[in-house]
Amino acid sequence: MEEGRSDSVYSSGEEDLFAKQSLIRLRHAARWREQAQYISFEPALLLFCFAMSVSEVVLANHIILQTCIVEGFDSGDCQLLSTNSNSSQRAVIETQVQPLAANVTMVIVIIKSVVPALSALLLGAWSDRYGRKPTMLIAGVGVLCSFLLLTMLAFLSMRFPVTPWFYPAAYLPFSLLGGMTVITAAAFSYLSDVTNEQTRTMRMGFMEASMMVGALLGFISSSYILEWLNVGATFLIATVLICLAIAYVFFFTEDSIILSSNNSTGEKIRDLFSCDRVRELSGTLFLRRSGYVREILWAIVILTALTEVAGGNGGIFYMFTRRKFAWDLKQFSYFQFTDVLIIILGNVLGIPILKQVLHCSDTTVALISIASYIVDSLIIGFANSGWVLYLAISITILKGTDGAALMTICSTILPAGDMAKFFSMALSLTAVVPLLSAPMFTYIYNATIQSTPEIFNFVAAGIFGGGFLLMIVITILIRRFYQPELLL
Repeated sequence: MEEGRSDSVYSSGEEDLFAKQSLIRLRHAARWREQAQYISFEPALLLFCFAMSVSEVVLANHIILQTCIVEGFDSGDCQLLSTNSNSSQRAVIETQVQPLAANVTMVIVIIKSVVPALSALLLGAWSDRYGRKPTMLIAGVGVLCSFLLLTMLAFLSMRFPVTPWFYPAAYLPFSLLGGMTVITAAAFSYLSDVTNEQTRTMRMGFMEASMMVGALLGFISSSYILEWLNVGATFLIATVLICLAIAYVFFFTEDSIILSSNNSTGEKIRDLFSCDRVRELSGTLFLRRSGYVREILWAIVILTALTEVAGGNGGIFYMFTRRKFAWDLKQFSYFQFTDVLIIILGNVLGIPILKQVLHCSDTTVALISIASYIVDSLIIGFANSGWVLYLAISITILKGTDGAALMTICSTILPAGDMAKFFSMALSLTAVVPLLSAPMFTYIYNATIQSTPEIFNFVAAGIFGGGFLLMIVITILIRRFYQPELLL
C-alpha cells in the first residue's frame, strides 16, 4: 500500500469533517453538563406537574356533574353540586351520584398508575442505552395525546351529555407510553448521570421542589380558571402547557448519554421490548449483596409502597370534604395549596434543620415523617369542622420528608451504575399500588358514606403505622449490619 494512503471509504476531507463534527458534539455535551449543574429538566417538570394538578380536581368535579346528568337529574339540580350549599336536596343527590363517580375516578387512578409501571420496566433500562431525553419525549407524547382527548371530551360535554366512562378511556395513551412514572424516572436518572455524591441530594431536592411548585400553582389556580372560563378551556390550557414542556425538552435540553452506536429506529424499537432490558432491571433488586443491602432495598421499596397505599385516598378525599364539610372546588383548592406549600417548607427548611442543626440521621428523619402522616390522618378523621384540617397539616409540617431521606440511603448503599435502574424498578413497583389502594378506599368510602364517611382516614393511619414499624426494622438493619457512617 502506498505511503499516506488509507483503507477508509471516505476521503481525507470527509474524515476531517466527521472528526470536526464529533469534536463539536463532545464540546457541546461538555458545555451542557456544566450548565446542567444548575438547571436541566426542572422547567419541563414544573409545566407537566402544573398541567396535571390544574386538571385533576377540575376533572374530579366535572365527573361528578356529568354523572349527575347521566343519572337523570335535572341540570339545574346538578348545579347545586357546584355551590357551597348544605341543602337536603344536595345531600340526596351527592349520596346517589358520588358512588358511581368514585368508581370512575378509581378506574382513572388505576389506568394512570398500573399500566405506566409496565412501560417503566421497559423504558427504564432502554434509556440507559438510548438516552433520557428520548425517553421523556416518548412519555410526554403519550401525556399530550390523552390531554387532547380530555379537552375534546370536555368541550363536547358542554353541548351534549357525555358518559363519564369516556374519561378513563382517554387516559390510555398516557398510560401505555409511561406517563409521569417514566418522565420522573428519566429525570432522576439524568441527575444520577450528571451529579456527584456532593451535589446529588441538593439537585434532587431542587427537582422535587420544582415539581411541587408546579403542583402548588395548579391547585390554587384551578378553581379560578374554571370560574373565569369553563372546563373545556381549563383542559385546553393544560394541553398547551404540556406542549410547551415537550418543546422545552426537545429544543433546550441535551442528553446525559452519548450514544456509542447509530442504531436504526426499528432496532431501537425492537430493543425496547427485549427481555434483556427487564433482566438488567430485575438484577438490581434481586442481586445478592453483602451487608444486607438487598434486604434494606426491598424493605425501603415495601415501605414506599405502604405509604403510597395509605396516601392513595386522593380520589375520594375531595368527595369527603364535600360530604362532611360542604366544601366547594375553591375551598378544596385552598386546602390543597396550603398542604403542598407546607410540604415544600418541610423539605426546604425542615430537612436542613434536622440534619445540620439537630444532627439527625436519615432514618430518624424518615421516622419523624411517617409519624407525622399518622398524626395527620388521625386528626382529619376526628375533625368535625373544616378548620381542623388546616390544624392537622400545620402541625405535621415534616410529613413528606421521608422521600429525600430514603433516597439518600439508597444512593449511599448502591453503586452509581445501579441508581438509574433502581429508580425505574422502584417507581414501577410502587406505581401499581393504586391497584390496591384506589378500590380499597373507594369501597370503604361508599360503604360508610351515609353514616361515617371519615372512616377511611383511620384506615390510612393504621397503614402508616405499619410503615412506621417497618422503618424501625430498616433502622435496626442499618445500625446492626451496615456501616455506621450511613447514619451520620
